[in-house]
Amino acid sequence: MLKDNGNGIWTEYLYNCSGCQKPDEDNKRVSPLEHHQWARADAYGIYTGLYCDECYADSNIYTYRKDEYFDEGYAGEQLYPDE
Repeated sequence: MLKDNGNGIWTEYLYNCSGCQKPDEDNKRVSPLEHHQWARADAYGIYTGLYCDECYADSNIYTYRKDEYFDEGYAGEQLYPDE
């Protein structure tokens, strides 16, 4: 992403937010991308993209679940009784 600094100098940013397209002002190369400060993952650790803190807090922009999904295997049944 290119951004005009206002004085005729353009800066190329490596990463930007997937929600608001705001560029990352630090502009440091991160490898792998999952280690970037804006890298987000759902409750099970599946990478969902780069989202800034404001977009991550807004459930209309970051639509992935942050809590664990319902699993029928843990619906209250147990193999062994509690003692």
